[in-house]
Amino acid sequence: MYDELREALLEGGIPPGERLRTAALAERFGTSRTPVREALVLLEGDGLVELEPRRGAIARGFAADDIAEIYDVRALLEPRAAALASRRVEPDVVARLREICDRSEAATGRSREAIASQITWNEELHRLIHEAAGSPRLIAALRAVGSIPRAFRTAFWLDGRQRALSQTCHRELVAALAAGDAERAEATMRMHVVAGRAYLSEVTMHRTRGAAT
Repeated sequence: MYDELREALLEGGIPPGERLRTAALAERFGTSRTPVREALVLLEGDGLVELEPRRGAIARGFAADDIAEIYDVRALLEPRAAALASRRVEPDVVARLREICDRSEAATGRSREAIASQITWNEELHRLIHEAAGSPRLIAALRAVGSIPRAFRTAFWLDGRQRALSQTCHRELVAALAAGDAERAEATMRMHVVAGRAYLSEVTMHRTRGAAT
């Protein structure tokens, strides 16, 4: 139940500001109310919903500051995960990471389906690195802060410069993991996440200037 609700919130199936009624959600997802209540408590911890006393839950919207904070925390956690993964990653995982890079670089379209594929590959690449780190606590912490709204991820992958930079970082990450180079993997992941944070700042500044003119 948690995974289904989380996906609906992140992918826009449940819009920001919508009141989340337990009975309606239980009917929508074909379950009882208890799993829904438990999922909402977990999602509040993820920052995706707000639980109000005697009023229930509301889907949270994301301001630029919210996304920036997510990137700031990721910049602390993900480099550590990459460093650990470089010491523990299995050859078959490295092979899959290379395959993801190949597919991402070969796909040049800008359609909704093409961008959705890029987002999916990106998520899988990061997830595999997190899992290869072999630290359940680190994985749990990353899951809690990894909630980047779909709209921003779509804008990121539509930007040709950002797409190319991300793909370059992915290649370098895989090379560092394959070589077992913890320092290189950590530095590359930090640069990768910080670049995403910089793009957010760029987009936010552009929108601010546009609103002022």
